[in-house]
Amino acid sequence: MTRSLLVLLLTSSVAMVQAAPPPPPLPSDVGKRPGFRQQLTDDPARPLDSGRLKNAKSGSGRAMARAWYMTGRYRIAKGDFKGGLSAFEKAVKQDPQQVAIYREMLQVALRLNRVDDAVRYAQKAVSLNPDDYQLLRWLSRQMIRQQKLPQAIQLLEQARRSKAIDHKSVVFVNVMRDLGLIYMGTGKAKAAAECFEVVFAALKDPRGYQLDDRSRRALLANPVTSFERMGEVFLAAKRNGLAVEAFRAAAKHGQGNPATLGFNIARVHVETGKFKEALSELQVYFDKKQTSKGRAAYELLARIFKGLKKSGELVGQLEKLAAHDSENPSLKIFLADQYVAAGKFEKARPLFEKALAKASPADREAGHWGLSVLHRRGGRPRELLESLGRAVDVRGDIKRLDTELNAVADEKELRKKVLAEAAKQAADDQGQAPFARRFVAARLAIQLKQNEPAVTLLGWALAAEKMTREVKDRVLLDQLRRHVEDLARVLMVAEKYLPAAGLLRSAADDRALGVFKPQFLFQLSQAYAFGDKTKQALAVIGEARRTSNHPLLHYQEAWIYYHAQQWDKAVPLFERVIKQFPDDKSVIRRCQFSLSNIYVQQGDIRKGEVVLEKVFAEDPDNPSVNNDLGYLYADQGKKLEQAEKMIRKALKAEPKNSAYLDSMGWVLFKREKYDEALKYLKMASADRDGKDPTILEHLGDCLEKLKQKKLAVESWKQALELARKDKRPDKKLIERIEKKLKDAGETVKPSGK
Repeated sequence: MTRSLLVLLLTSSVAMVQAAPPPPPLPSDVGKRPGFRQQLTDDPARPLDSGRLKNAKSGSGRAMARAWYMTGRYRIAKGDFKGGLSAFEKAVKQDPQQVAIYREMLQVALRLNRVDDAVRYAQKAVSLNPDDYQLLRWLSRQMIRQQKLPQAIQLLEQARRSKAIDHKSVVFVNVMRDLGLIYMGTGKAKAAAECFEVVFAALKDPRGYQLDDRSRRALLANPVTSFERMGEVFLAAKRNGLAVEAFRAAAKHGQGNPATLGFNIARVHVETGKFKEALSELQVYFDKKQTSKGRAAYELLARIFKGLKKSGELVGQLEKLAAHDSENPSLKIFLADQYVAAGKFEKARPLFEKALAKASPADREAGHWGLSVLHRRGGRPRELLESLGRAVDVRGDIKRLDTELNAVADEKELRKKVLAEAAKQAADDQGQAPFARRFVAARLAIQLKQNEPAVTLLGWALAAEKMTREVKDRVLLDQLRRHVEDLARVLMVAEKYLPAAGLLRSAADDRALGVFKPQFLFQLSQAYAFGDKTKQALAVIGEARRTSNHPLLHYQEAWIYYHAQQWDKAVPLFERVIKQFPDDKSVIRRCQFSLSNIYVQQGDIRKGEVVLEKVFAEDPDNPSVNNDLGYLYADQGKKLEQAEKMIRKALKAEPKNSAYLDSMGWVLFKREKYDEALKYLKMASADRDGKDPTILEHLGDCLEKLKQKKLAVESWKQALELARKDKRPDKKLIERIEKKLKDAGETVKPSGK
């Protein structure tokens, strides 16, 4: 569901209780007023009656409940809302069946801005009184705000079926309107039409639904409940008779004119296959030189000509219309699109350019997309970049942009020229190129997996002045953020840490992307750490922690020391994170796995086991702990049967994980199941992650046991080469492999020879 629809749902139908409702009526007020309305089209809210408590069950519970209830009312009258709510909570604890108290608690909770509590009280109240349509409507609003539309629908359907609601009342009309809006938003046209049929009937017969003039005018003034909009809903649901009736009502009541009515009736005829009738009705719209339907009118005309099997005559008809209505930008741009499709480029370009001078934003967007196709097919990279940038700048249509970029990518020479033009502009630019154009160029390089140009062009995009006020700007900025993060990750995998760091630093310093600064700094600290720039990594994570107190940033400081093998500094920091953030299980798990590995690296295997055994006791289905602890057991040749079960569980969760495959092969090796072990070790060493000296050593060991000495030696040699090239060589591993090669009769050259 789009954000705009969410706003419509929340604003076009009013909640029973707003964020700051009037105070609950005091006992002396009850019965003195008939109720109040939140808005003209809303139903009256019933006053709460303390006398309802007299029907409570007898005994001390009832007496205590009433005493606490009256205490709560007294405290609220004095302005002590927290004290009043506390008293009400004690009242319902004594007698939990009192709907009236829960309703008052809801009001007070909203006064205190405790919306979650208010929702809980309302849910309890409707569980006791399922026919309370007022609370059901209010709860539906809360579900809409949380974008839980299935729950909102369920609540409104319950309100619709309420025995307390009069189906010939304004409140029932409002419920059906609310429900219809949600069904519209979730694409359920038939259900929406069924709901709006009630609204439509009420607007036609207001007295029959107790709808006064002001309420009726309020409904008609709202775009989502106008006659024309309801006609759209009926048409989508193929309720064609109702659609025609609604469109005619729109014209009659001043929401349209005969020309617009002609367009709408033509749409109905198209849906029923009456193309001649559709053309006749649509001609009324064209004769009046109407522009209110923009491009949609000419798209409808194209459908009609296709239905009449006269598509070849469309351009001629459009040219006649253009001659009759020479100042219509929508028409000119649509005609220019047809020229492009027909390869008549010389006619299309001046038409586009003339129309764009007077076009509305919607037409301007269509015009620039059309020009981009024209320039692409004409092989003009500079003009293409400019048109794509201007098209994206109107509305931020990423889906359409990707369609156009894919078309550019399919033309080898053109994509080279576009990237070269973008690089030239990036080098020569003095802050002139708009952000959208820079974004387009960067996105093309990323889609083509041209990493070096992508880094340059993303840097160019980051250097642009960027707006953040409009939705389309936020869409582009979010995409830019994703591009930076993803490309930086790709560069780090390729061990290009310096370019990754430069890109991330620029992103972190970008004011428009300020909300993402901690994320960029976190990733930047990784780039520095992997590039063996520990000091810079620590400085960056310190900067990140000054902008956010997220537990992961505290963990990252410890991890940087861990990565640098500065165990004495890493251990106390990991322990501090565990103590400081006991509720963040994800971060705690990271710390525990890191601590276990440190202890193993330091030679204290038992201490490493103890850490993992604690994790396993708390989370026995965790794949990582099953693998890591199982491997430790296997490597020591103990608890082998249990270790195999644990590693199989990990492998079931991630069957292609090379580390898990190696663990499986190693535990089977330890259990002397060499043939089966070989299968897993070959799989473990087959992919990029499997090019690990330990995995290759294990493979060699297994091959030796299977009397495949030559292959075993080859595997050990690969393992030794990789181990020696490691940035932090494991001396014990190297010595172990060298010994195996010497025992196999191989001459082992000293490192570096």
